[in-house]
Amino acid sequence: MHGALVRRESETCLAIGKRSMSAPNQQSGSADDTDKSVAQEARAWVVRLTSGTATQDEARALAAWRIDPEHDAAFRAAAGLWKQAGHALAGPARVPVTRGVPHEISRRRMLRRVAAGGVASASIAAAGATLALRWPALSATYRTGTGEIRTVALAGGLRIELDAETALDAHLDDLRQDFVLHAGSVAVTIPTGRAAVALGVGEARLVTEPGQPAEFIVRCKPREGLSGWVGGVDAEMSCLSGSVTIVPASGTPATRLTAGQEIRIGQGAGGVHPIDIAQAAAWRRGLLVFRDTPLSEVVDDLNRYRPGRIVLGSSAAAARRVTGIFHLARPDEALSSIRTALALSEVRLGERLVILR
Repeated sequence: MHGALVRRESETCLAIGKRSMSAPNQQSGSADDTDKSVAQEARAWVVRLTSGTATQDEARALAAWRIDPEHDAAFRAAAGLWKQAGHALAGPARVPVTRGVPHEISRRRMLRRVAAGGVASASIAAAGATLALRWPALSATYRTGTGEIRTVALAGGLRIELDAETALDAHLDDLRQDFVLHAGSVAVTIPTGRAAVALGVGEARLVTEPGQPAEFIVRCKPREGLSGWVGGVDAEMSCLSGSVTIVPASGTPATRLTAGQEIRIGQGAGGVHPIDIAQAAAWRRGLLVFRDTPLSEVVDDLNRYRPGRIVLGSSAAAARRVTGIFHLARPDEALSSIRTALALSEVRLGERLVILR
């Protein structure tokens, strides 16, 4: 039944896109009827964006629809409720899933939800649609979708590998060799004799030595809470060979990384620490390698390769640890192995939404 709901709301989302530029309140009927209609449309957008198949045209249509403040509040509230649906399943199994998305929500109640923290939860709930929700990522020079890994070969032997759900901007000319990572992960290989390359992510900046070969990986994800909603990111910068210089933020001291070293920027930031190079670059070989990794981080990775969403229904499940090697091309096989190893229960809503608890 829920699968049918997902399909209906996805279809509604497409219809919304076609009329998003028209006046927002042309519908007849009472204010309560209008509230119901806006809430339904907001839920349809959330379902579509977390399906893993949203298009750029739909993202633009959503941006136009959200220009109306009431539409924007409804979308944020719906995204928060979508996230909470997984936690609701931690209770008795007999509770219908649809209770997590009430059908009658007034504008005033929506605005109260947003003021109470709906913005923060919405950024997490829509994590699978990061590229669609942020215009810089949507308009980036190079982009990859769910499950897509791409290699870009540039002049002078510079090679960039983009992991799944990655957005990278490039500014290349005789004087500038600059990149900006908006989402996802990139591995950059720089040959001998190449001009210095700079890569920015959030407030941080990585710069290579002119003429010197180097290889590095940069990963980023939206920061938790309100900061992530407005574009804040956390990043990990790893040096695989050669050396690179990291400036965490404007006005802060620079840090030099050599092969086998990494630094984290943002929440959980710390000093330079050693890494396993093979593990850090495993996705380039079609593998995911986890060593005592929290399940929450494992699920974040799997969601980048698997259409739809995997949701954790409890904080206890999120804290479980995972060790293993899995193939990127078979994310459902990895999901099954992890569920069995950790003795987790699974609830499937439709074909693509999976809740673990």
